[in-house]
Amino acid sequence: MKELVIEKVEPYSLGDESASVVLRSERGVIEVFCHLCNLKVGDKVENRLSVLDVDVRAAYLTDWSEDEKAERSVERLEKVGPYAYTGCGRTLDQQSGLIEVMGFCIDVGYVPFDGPVEFEFSRVDI
Repeated sequence: MKELVIEKVEPYSLGDESASVVLRSERGVIEVFCHLCNLKVGDKVENRLSVLDVDVRAAYLTDWSEDEKAERSVERLEKVGPYAYTGCGRTLDQQSGLIEVMGFCIDVGYVPFDGPVEFEFSRVDI
């Protein structure tokens, strides 16, 4: 996975160690939480994000029609809260608990299956 580029860093207050950070991959943009943040606009960082309160499930069941499978496995990343997201990606490494969506590698801790997955995260961190 290619590195991510820092597009914006917005500390919560002057001198605060926490910040809202906007990252760009080769295919998308995501806003994440950063604690002990010393990042600057233009920096490049490892493409491995972490999450809180994860729900990952198969995007479809094996007995569904091919049309339904194709429709349900369309990649998407939708912001539903300050750092909360829902969407559909694919298993990158089942053993390591990694999924990929819009060019972002996200460590969800555990992926019970290989293939397209739907997900909900209450917070994405760097």
